[in-house]
Amino acid sequence: MHPRVLICYHSASGNTSWIATKLAHILKEYGSAVVTHNIIHKPAAIDFSCYDLIGFGCPVMGFRPSFAMINFIDSLSHQHSIPAFIFTTYSGILANAPWMLANRLRRQGFVVVAHKNFCSEVSWPIARAIGLVSNHGKPDEQSLPSVRHYAQQLSLVMKALKTDETREPSHIPCSRFNPFYYLALVNTPGKLRSIMGKKSIEKGKCTQCGYCEEYCAADAVTLNPYPTFDEKCTGCWGCFNICPEGAIKTIVGFKGRYRAKASFLINQLGSLEKD
Repeated sequence: MHPRVLICYHSASGNTSWIATKLAHILKEYGSAVVTHNIIHKPAAIDFSCYDLIGFGCPVMGFRPSFAMINFIDSLSHQHSIPAFIFTTYSGILANAPWMLANRLRRQGFVVVAHKNFCSEVSWPIARAIGLVSNHGKPDEQSLPSVRHYAQQLSLVMKALKTDETREPSHIPCSRFNPFYYLALVNTPGKLRSIMGKKSIEKGKCTQCGYCEEYCAADAVTLNPYPTFDEKCTGCWGCFNICPEGAIKTIVGFKGRYRAKASFLINQLGSLEKD
């Protein structure tokens, strides 16, 4: 019987979606049956017992895992030693984000047996607006060997789990001397939201396509008939980046949008992608 893998992910602007989808495809090549689930779609319950391994992937935002992923994990019922793996996408400083993500899963009863971090082009519009564009083009085809290596590692983990019920957690380092870790601890959705500034719509550009509303993991956008934004916003900049017309204005005006993976994100998002 083929091993069954569920990959739950949050992707604000497309980088994590790219990694999640490539990882799923390679795991299928290795004989696993894989389901990917973008957490903007919120099912009543997920039966994790149907899967041999559960993945959780998200971007690093404000030196920590995205609030959307943390909120998703917190919403899950407590599990009993379910094996899980994690992956993050980041452009600059990881701080202790992987450890924070794994620790949150441990609290919910998961055993994190593998972890991986993937370097990605900076999608933060403030940095891009002033010309600080790092890791240009990543993740891309040159990232695939790293994705494949992680898929191979996960395949070996699943083989080991079949023969041994003992699930040893992966060692994920945490440095208490990393100053960015303490910045991560004091970050809040309100603070990240305030960095964006007041969001407004240029109605002459807006086509009311609804992407900003449909793909907001915080349910903070409503079309009425143009987009309006409420206090549930976590400051992920997803709506600003993926808007096809660039109709959303923030503290940087209309500058600095990250569009490289936006179309990929929109094309990949479905209610649930199955074999």
